[in-house]
Amino acid sequence: MIGPDPYSFAELWRQYRRCRRGKRNTINALRFEVDAEANLLALQKELREHTYRPGRSVCFVTDGPKPREVFAAGFRDRVVHHLLVSWQEPLFERRFIHDSYACREGKGTLAASDRLMDLLRKVTANGRRPAWALKLDVASFFASIHKETLYEILARACRHPEVRWLTRTILFHDPTRDYVFRTRGPGAARAAGRPGEPGYPVPDRKSLFGKENQRGLPIGNLTSQFWGNVYLNELDHFVKRRLRVKSYVRYVDDLVLLSPDRSELAEWRVQIEGFLAERLHLALRAGTHEPEPAGRGADFVGWRTFRSHRLPRHSTIGRLRRTVHEWASAARSPSRPSNATVLELRSAGKASMEGLRSRLAPYAGHLCHGASRRDWTTVWSSEPWLAALFSRDETWRPVPRWSSVRLARAPTFAA
Repeated sequence: MIGPDPYSFAELWRQYRRCRRGKRNTINALRFEVDAEANLLALQKELREHTYRPGRSVCFVTDGPKPREVFAAGFRDRVVHHLLVSWQEPLFERRFIHDSYACREGKGTLAASDRLMDLLRKVTANGRRPAWALKLDVASFFASIHKETLYEILARACRHPEVRWLTRTILFHDPTRDYVFRTRGPGAARAAGRPGEPGYPVPDRKSLFGKENQRGLPIGNLTSQFWGNVYLNELDHFVKRRLRVKSYVRYVDDLVLLSPDRSELAEWRVQIEGFLAERLHLALRAGTHEPEPAGRGADFVGWRTFRSHRLPRHSTIGRLRRTVHEWASAARSPSRPSNATVLELRSAGKASMEGLRSRLAPYAGHLCHGASRRDWTTVWSSEPWLAALFSRDETWRPVPRWSSVRLARAPTFAA
């Protein structure tokens, strides 16, 4: 909650410590930390005098199956984001429904999948009666959020003048007017074109460019994640109070509704579509939105979820295979290109062992929570050199068998 001095140095220092958690060795965090006290005092003065304005963002397109446009705020601005969310979070946490799982403490994708399994068991009477599942998702969610509508929702719950001023300052800041475009770096894809140019990989409907600052929250900011949850909390209450849906779960803009009556789900879909358009100025993603038998599982938060277990998506296993194949291709010795089974263990570049380990670790952390052991083992069996480079602990985490110093001196290794 807000104290008598909203911008006290103690509070700014607390939010600064939270902001740098896990990012202390980044360039921006280190630059701020060199003279943290002076930087926070200058920030405090701007906030108190209402002269604070968000600074320049770094824009880049993520490398993945779905290119996403990210605007990363500067470290100084992220401290302010943490401060604002710390004021608003207690107000909205008691307004959120139980089955909303995004950007909340103690929630997350795994908890959302667990809850869906529990609801599937209930609606099917543990497999003894038929039921149906309806999977919906909002089209271009973050890029389509209507800012005036969001501010109205936030201002209705947050009446403190400082909260409202800072909310408007951040919400109506247009990052497309002052940014640096990055084509290389962690997580960034080498884009064929820059924003507004031919070849830009992000479609117009998913980009903030061309929205005239009327719509869209920048992906990558803490405020955007939290406000996205606040925005769709309106839908949550419509579904639970007006439609009286008992089996419902949401993670960001992905929704799953369950019912033993197929026609009931079809009617709910029509009403949800109308509510999104009229109240939130959003639309459901084009495509098939038909109820499916619950026995086939529901595609949700990266899993095909059944009442008793969950399976990884085929696309997840496909990306894992491509990751391993790409590393092997990059690591093959250029001096012996004809021998495709010989790998040169390098200590730098994208073919480094540490680079491969860091790419495999997220897959291991994800797959170990489902019925994925066969898929994980098949990938390792298809590439025998993996077992030569890594051992696997009980959490499936790949552990290097040699230190990077020894690897740097190692000769080529036969698969």
